[in-house]
Amino acid sequence: MSIPILQRAFTHRALRRVTMLSATATGLYLIDTHMNAKAFQRTARTAWNGVLVGWDYKFNFTPGKADQINDLHQRVANRILHVCQTNGGLYIKLGQGIATNSSVLPPCYLTTLRALYDDASSVDYSTVEKIIHQELGRPIHEIFSSFSPEPVAAASIAQVHKAVLHDGTVVAVKVQKPEIKIQIEWDLKAYRWLIKVYEYLFDLPMSFAVDYTCKHLREETDFINEARNAEMCNDFLQTDSKLRQQVYVPKVLKAYSTKQVMVAEWVDGCRATDKQAIEQMGLSITKVMESVVDVFAHQIFISGFVHCDPHPGNILVRRHPDNPKRHQLLLLDHGLYMRESEEFRQQYCLFWKSLFLLDKQTIADICQLWGVGDSQMMANATLLKPYNMDRSPNIKPSTNTSVLDAYEIQMKLKTSLKDFLVNSELLPKELIFIGRNMTIVRANNKTLGSPVNRINRMARWAVRGLSHDSKFWIKRSSLSSSDQLIKSRSGHHDDDNNNNNSLSLRQPSSFWKLLSTTLQAQLDYWFFEAALALMSLTYHFAQLKSLFERKILGRKSDGFEAVLDDALKQRLEQEYGIKVEGDLFDA
Repeated sequence: MSIPILQRAFTHRALRRVTMLSATATGLYLIDTHMNAKAFQRTARTAWNGVLVGWDYKFNFTPGKADQINDLHQRVANRILHVCQTNGGLYIKLGQGIATNSSVLPPCYLTTLRALYDDASSVDYSTVEKIIHQELGRPIHEIFSSFSPEPVAAASIAQVHKAVLHDGTVVAVKVQKPEIKIQIEWDLKAYRWLIKVYEYLFDLPMSFAVDYTCKHLREETDFINEARNAEMCNDFLQTDSKLRQQVYVPKVLKAYSTKQVMVAEWVDGCRATDKQAIEQMGLSITKVMESVVDVFAHQIFISGFVHCDPHPGNILVRRHPDNPKRHQLLLLDHGLYMRESEEFRQQYCLFWKSLFLLDKQTIADICQLWGVGDSQMMANATLLKPYNMDRSPNIKPSTNTSVLDAYEIQMKLKTSLKDFLVNSELLPKELIFIGRNMTIVRANNKTLGSPVNRINRMARWAVRGLSHDSKFWIKRSSLSSSDQLIKSRSGHHDDDNNNNNSLSLRQPSSFWKLLSTTLQAQLDYWFFEAALALMSLTYHFAQLKSLFERKILGRKSDGFEAVLDDALKQRLEQEYGIKVEGDLFDA
């Protein structure tokens, strides 16, 4: 009799425990859902899928399964897409970041994660009313005479509504989704954890930029910071006589703006890549794209204050209010900006200049300071085109790469990436967002048929960013700017030599040295112009060929940027055996 009694007692205790656990789990689920914006569920989903991805790669990325590696990549890309779409919010932006910088990942990552660029979901009008009331301290009808219930645009962290103030001013009202302020810290911790786990699993330098990236993503959710960025962007534009006419930044109404709500003047325009709409306004596609390249080149090489999300939706085009025959760009969404250090800005300008002067020593010196072991690869990544300093690829293009070589090919690529980042701690973090900016601008130019020789225009801005002084045309001499900039980073100074050089230039005996220096500067200038002229010839030939294909043969052709894409794809195939399909380098 005692045994059945014990069994019943045990059963009752087990049932009570199951009931308590179920009640606790249900309670936690309800609290997380209704009070914590599902932050724990999102993190758990991320962790679970992260473990599955790590497990999948660790045990299936092997020489014996080389014929299944492409399926493995697609499986993982699908899993990442699922997590980003299900979690939403900041995960959409993180997934877009992977897609934008997918040139080092298998092509299926880009083609799969492109789905994240579709319009994001929006919150309902009642929620918007509540947020505005909480943030501005007044109900919506006391602030606006009219307010569009449906958003005109929705993104991963916010949505925009059109409204009218009581004084008749038409405004754009940007409202942050309410769950973002709760989710962001959980999301960034999950992101940080995943990066560290993958760095350990795959033995690749991945975590060096995590803190920098998280800092900027956190700043993007602060609309007071965005308003400040917009004002600073406009201030820098005012320093350039052309850009202050060609580019306009809508004014933010600070009296109606908080960390989660921002009100700015409403501006009408079409997307910078809407060729038909631009032409219908009677504006020049070429002039529009020149302004697009110029404004972001000015930010990268001159002001050092860089807009990091220049996709077409953030660059509108309208007729200039003072001259309808001219265009004006409208620069929107100033949440994600990056400030360059002055030291990096000058070094980056010098790096661009040295690429066109074929100044191998300066290129190598700067790469060494940046912790980069492969200056050739760095040049390719900077120009977004193949670059040869003194050698051509020593591997002929592979016309038929066997799937059985897939494992070996990707291990070689992994080794190359590790060789590229010799010391990830030295790599300037600015390069992360500069790369994002230039990739998107390049894609915008390609979408319009490459009406602008982007590389040439950026090279001229890079030289402007150094100085108009002729001494910056000297490659290696006592007046060399490269020596000065490189020593500034390394902390290596030769005061005696500098003083001697400075004194010798003031003495009559230095006449021949000064003459030699001046001639060297002039030769460098001519060499630079010759390099740009050669690039221009290549550009115009590619554009004529593209025009012939479109008008005569009826084929789709994207012009010079497509030619550069094809050349870069060929380089990848030659050096790594990677055969790239589709538009891998499009943002």
